[in-house]
Order: sequence, then C-alpha cells, then structure tokens
Amino acid sequence: MQFDIIEKGQYTVIQVREARFDAKLAPSFREELEKIQGNIRDHLVLDLGDVRFMDSSGLGAVMGAYKMLRNTKISIVNPQKPILDLLKLTRIDKLILSHPTIEDALAPTT
Repeated sequence: MQFDIIEKGQYTVIQVREARFDAKLAPSFREELEKIQGNIRDHLVLDLGDVRFMDSSGLGAVMGAYKMLRNTKISIVNPQKPILDLLKLTRIDKLILSHPTIEDALAPTT
C-alpha cells in the first residue's frame, strides 16, 4: 500500500496513493492503521483523491477504521464521484463526513 501520513496539529491525514482500494489493498490498510493506532490524533482524515475504484473490501476497511477508532473523528476528503456515490449508497456518508479538500475537513465547525 502506498500512502503518506501527515501529522498536522490535532489531525492525522492519511493520503492513500493507490487507484484501487479493493481486496488487495484492504488488509495492508488495516495493518497500517493498527500499527499507528496509538499515534493517531483526535481527527483522522482519509484523503482518497487518488482512489478511482473501491469495492466492498475497501469499504469494510474504512468501516473497520471507524470502529477501531471510536473516540476519533474520521473524515474522507477529495473522494472521486464513484467513491462518493458508494458512500452515499451504503449510507456511510451519514457516519463519516466527506469534504472536497483537506482544508475543508480541518476547518473548525461552528
């Protein structure tokens, strides 16, 4: 799995650098999250801008992160239309908010 981790104040940003978030990538994503779980800040931001395809395994990995990090806010940023459609179809968009940019996800809520 190719990704970048950026620590920014109270945020941890994981930029997934893969075109497909599928059964091949999901196990390594989970493993990496388990490794850094203790270092993740108050808000985990998943940047999926490079992801063009996500299957049920990728969706399961995102939900696994949601369950693993119960006390952490999680956001998805820059999802491509097929990913955004999948999040809406499965109603995960009600649990994990999507934002067009990292800056939007990191902006304080009023």
